Amino acid sequence: MNLTIEIRAKPEKFNELYQTLQALLPTMRAEHGCHESRIYRDVEDGEVFFLAINWDDAANLEHYLRSTSGSALLGAVDLLSNSARVRMGGDSPWEGIEVLKRMRTGT
Repeated sequence: MNLTIEIRAKPEKFNELYQTLQALLPTMRAEHGCHESRIYRDVEDGEVFFLAINWDDAANLEHYLRSTSGSALLGAVDLLSNSARVRMGGDSPWEGIEVLKRMRTGT
C-alpha cells in the first residue's frame, strides 16, 4: 500500500519541518510492514514536501500512526505546515490529513 503525504511548510518553519521528517524516517523504516520511506521536495514549489511510504497493508500503517513516531509525524504536520493532503494508492484521490488522524483513533 503506497501512502503519499503532500505537506506545504509554513515559510518560517521549512527547516524545522524538514529536520523533523528526516528524524522520523529511521523509526518509520524500522516499523513492521514498512518497506520504504522517502522525502521528496517539489522542484517547482520549494515549500512543498512529499513523504512517500510503502506499507504492507493498512493494519501496519494504523499501528504506526498509533505509535509515538506516528503521533510525532501528525503533530509536526499540524504545527509546521500550512496544508497537507494524503493519497493512499496511486490512483486514489487526494484527501485531507484527517484521514490519517481517523485511522490513528480508529474512527
